[in-house]
Amino acid sequence: MSASRPCETPYWIELLHSQVRQIQGKYRTRIIEAGSGPALILLHGTGGHAENYARNIAQLAQDFHVIALDFLWHGKSQTEGYDPEIIPPLVDQVIDVMDELGLAGACVEGQSLGGWVAMQLALRHPHRVNALVLTTTMGYTPDAGAIDGYVEPNWASNLASSLEVLRNPSYDAVRTRMERILAKPERLTDEAIRVRQALYQQPELAEVQQRFIAEYLAGETIRQHRVTDALARRITAPTLVYWGERNRTPPSLGQHIARQVQNGRFHCASDTGHWAQYESAPEHNEVVAAFLKAHLPPV
Repeated sequence: MSASRPCETPYWIELLHSQVRQIQGKYRTRIIEAGSGPALILLHGTGGHAENYARNIAQLAQDFHVIALDFLWHGKSQTEGYDPEIIPPLVDQVIDVMDELGLAGACVEGQSLGGWVAMQLALRHPHRVNALVLTTTMGYTPDAGAIDGYVEPNWASNLASSLEVLRNPSYDAVRTRMERILAKPERLTDEAIRVRQALYQQPELAEVQQRFIAEYLAGETIRQHRVTDALARRITAPTLVYWGERNRTPPSLGQHIARQVQNGRFHCASDTGHWAQYESAPEHNEVVAAFLKAHLPPV
């Protein structure tokens, strides 16, 4: 299968049969919810929001009870209570959402930052994770020499431009920030840019996002929660590692992660960058749904 230009159907036609609401438990979390059946929680990347999965929710909701959420300090979830450790409170937020929805367990997909949170969720609460999808995940440190020729990108090089778009969220600045996560920037729709821009124009969000992104890209506190090969070998949930052929970290990293977890499978979408669930949406939806249905416990 190959990635094609994403459907131009507007987000809120795609999401017409979804429900958007705020959940107030330990945290205030906005979710987009659709479908019925086994629960599937979708976790977005840094700087993102639940609409990152707008191309996926309706299709996956044909087989699953889909819950896409805004992380703390993202989207329309709470902006207060910033914690520079980042990963533990985000894991706790997912558990809070599950508890508020009465979910003993769920399948979990995380993209980028969401993959990092999903891995730590599976490590800290293995009984709550029925299956795992790691889409172009961040937060992984392989053993030295484990991947031939692998060098982790210098993520701090993105810091200045990431801060500037939060200080000045113009249409062009947001577009430039988002284009770098696609293999082909022309696949990015005007709507995707304007939704992100509208969120970044919220003063409270822009302020906390600047603190968040500085730690995420260049801080040391968050790094203590990176997943190593030794930790990955403790992940027992069936795991699909979904990659983009043109992701900034190469497919060899995704292949390596799939080999380290106890029950892993790897899939690479061609002509696809970091935002793989968006850029190769039809392929993603088919592959992810098939994987999860194959690994769900019998009813």
